Amino acid sequence: MQKRRVIVTTIWGAIFGIVCMLIQKYGVGVSFWPLGVSGLIHHAVMGFTIGVSSLKIHWAPHGILWGFLFGIFMAMALVETPLGFWGPFGFIVLWGFLIELITTLGFKLKMGK
Repeated sequence: MQKRRVIVTTIWGAIFGIVCMLIQKYGVGVSFWPLGVSGLIHHAVMGFTIGVSSLKIHWAPHGILWGFLFGIFMAMALVETPLGFWGPFGFIVLWGFLIELITTLGFKLKMGK
């Protein structure tokens, strides 16, 4: 496990969590507390998980896989919101892919062995 990779993925998870908080607040009208904060924590944990994972697959499906796994549970919790199931699910899968893209190609921090 690479410490720097875990830190970078966790930070990017938190950044995308903040983006989701803002989308929820100003796009849908959901308050920051408790849904916004739980989304922020959720995304930061997803980033951490992507960073510590050492699955032996290419970086792109790796990010999509973790986005799918985390997204399915968040989307089920938010199914009654105006975005429905597919809005949160799609965003979280996209965030998982982007976390891996930015970390692997942008910061040149590949997955550990």
